[in-house]
Amino acid sequence: MKKLLVLLIFLPMLIGINNLTDGYRIPGAGGSLRIYAKSGASVGACYVVQNNHATNDLFVPTKTPAEWLSFITNTPGFATKTLCQPKSCLEIKNLLTSSTDGVYTIDSDGVGAGVSYQTYCDMTLDGGGWTRIFRHHVAGGYFSTTADAISKNTGDATNNLYSALDKIPDFISNGKYRFRMNWPGFSQKNIWLQSTNPLSDVVTAGVVPIAVNAYSDTRIQNWGGLELSSGTHGPPIGSSLLDGSVQHTNWHYAVGSIAAYSTPPGIPADTSILTGGVSETVLWIKEDDVVTSYNSCKAILDAGASTGSGLYTIDPGNLGSPISVFCDMTTDGGGWTRAFYHTVSGALFVNNAEALNSNQSAPLNKIKYSILNRLSGFLRAGKFELKINWPDSGSAARNWWTQTSNFTSQPAAGYVGVAIDSTSNYWGGLEFGSEGTTLADGSVNHGNWFYSIGAQTTWGTPDGLPASEQLFPGGVGVPKVELWIK
Repeated sequence: MKKLLVLLIFLPMLIGINNLTDGYRIPGAGGSLRIYAKSGASVGACYVVQNNHATNDLFVPTKTPAEWLSFITNTPGFATKTLCQPKSCLEIKNLLTSSTDGVYTIDSDGVGAGVSYQTYCDMTLDGGGWTRIFRHHVAGGYFSTTADAISKNTGDATNNLYSALDKIPDFISNGKYRFRMNWPGFSQKNIWLQSTNPLSDVVTAGVVPIAVNAYSDTRIQNWGGLELSSGTHGPPIGSSLLDGSVQHTNWHYAVGSIAAYSTPPGIPADTSILTGGVSETVLWIKEDDVVTSYNSCKAILDAGASTGSGLYTIDPGNLGSPISVFCDMTTDGGGWTRAFYHTVSGALFVNNAEALNSNQSAPLNKIKYSILNRLSGFLRAGKFELKINWPDSGSAARNWWTQTSNFTSQPAAGYVGVAIDSTSNYWGGLEFGSEGTTLADGSVNHGNWFYSIGAQTTWGTPDGLPASEQLFPGGVGVPKVELWIK
């Protein structure tokens, strides 16, 4: 026995330690560790192992299911083992090679002190490992009160009224929560991080869109994560426990509805999904704070990480300064990042500096938005791929081209047309404009400033932006302009 204990003392120095592949070291004098290891069966085996030896450490082998089962069967007399449950669907997925979608029993506080409960695990979509913490189907009616929606039917994960929302704090990872919200029967879903627990009476903070494509595209950021629907932090709603219309009297993206919404009666999701109420809402969580760094919407699309057009987080130029952007993942091959948007009736740009950087935290802003100060981060194979169009102008025309020069500071150069709907007014790509008039324009090597980007004065009748006399003859100024890059 003494030889064995000596081996246990020195073994951690000889091999990798404290991971599932190599095994775990548990200090003596009452040290304990929760271990969820492969058992060779369809589910893992979770035990809290305590080392009661007065001085020596204990090595627990987990390299193979056979070694682990042998330890469980022949546990040393100075050690105790207590059966526990896995913490989450992600833990099950990470530690088992054949985990499948379905109902599992978990204990998300992970120490054995909390009460275990049933959940449904999604092991396949969006990286897998998602724990379903809320499901509401109106076939089961509505929650009786908002308090009723905090925890309900945790012994029946397939119930129409199921909630384990009180377990949200157990899933925090480096100060962040990763959520996924979807509405079965509809393709849209929102995946995001936020640093605040939506059950807390605080303003939602730290929201990072991973893939958000359920929102009302009115160029105003109505969706903003999840918040408590009533309290001192913002407008009290009271019709649901949580909602995603952050700091607004709307209660779209409702979680824990106590009353029916709209026609058909149901749960308010978002008008981009259905103008009336949907029949089912589901909320998932995963203890993962990782945000894969992509430098553009095209990079997301090329990596197969797109879930459709919507809000994503990118870092143009990989500067370590990520921003939220709107990605068009379908039009003209997809992969387009909205880099600029201007509604001239809302306000003109004060100067070039504002036209380079406006409302970057609100990529759906309905008046002025620009990330053109990050333009150099989109240079790909020595050129920029750009597209300009004019929303709400009555024309679906757009110019799509590449150029080698940065138009925020340089003349047009290296222009190659890809799909050009307008060639009038000296069109030839975009070039640096004139302070006080426009940041950039497409009337290359000419005093005109058609195809304006970053207008600081109006043009035409009615007052608007100079786009193209070929498309809008008679001195007509267009109301809006939009610029994309990929």
